[in-house]
Amino acid sequence: MESPSQGRVAIDIKATVKKHAKIVNCEGASSAISGCYTVGAYHRVGKGTVVKILKAGHKLSAIGDVDSSHEEVMMQATKFISACYSYHNSKSLSEARLLVWTKKNRKGVTSAPKLCAIPPTTEAFQENVKRAHYQAIIWQSLDSDDVPDVHPENFGWKKNMSTKSLTPVAIPKSVPLAPDYILNLICCDCSSQNPCSKRCSCKSAGYPKCSVFCACYSVGCSR
Repeated sequence: MESPSQGRVAIDIKATVKKHAKIVNCEGASSAISGCYTVGAYHRVGKGTVVKILKAGHKLSAIGDVDSSHEEVMMQATKFISACYSYHNSKSLSEARLLVWTKKNRKGVTSAPKLCAIPPTTEAFQENVKRAHYQAIIWQSLDSDDVPDVHPENFGWKKNMSTKSLTPVAIPKSVPLAPDYILNLICCDCSSQNPCSKRCSCKSAGYPKCSVFCACYSVGCSR
């Protein structure tokens, strides 16, 4: 096969398969879980990283297996993507998200990391994994006359009746976009070391003290 990215260099498909014989059976699952045209990708988790993690021994046998349980699919996917972010022992993507965020906000860092640079929350991740699992099931049944009876609405998709198309589910309806205490958080602009005045929005809202996001916190707010 002629490489489109390296001019007229030829790629030996047989040699490539032989070289990656131990992980070739995971190609469909790994392509789906790391991002494809129906599944969201992860920031700076490229195919090179995916191959490296597969060679390290991480399994994806449940992804694309129609008989695999939801729990097994999520467990393998969580371990795999967490490892792609260099956190091999994370119990959830939310835990890996916190660890990556903490590392990117280490001492000396002057700007907050972009949200796209950290892993998704567990709730958002699970919906993405459902879509990856569904896509891998479809791929693995292409050479079979017995197509599995699976429906996309059970795998992270919902019907959009206005456009007559499928729309990916970001997070379940029952899951808030952020915890209530974050959504209700008020950040005041007081900058005095003395007790905040009546104009302090935190005090007016009934908060017992100002938060770390308030301007006065860094100068020693006495509330």
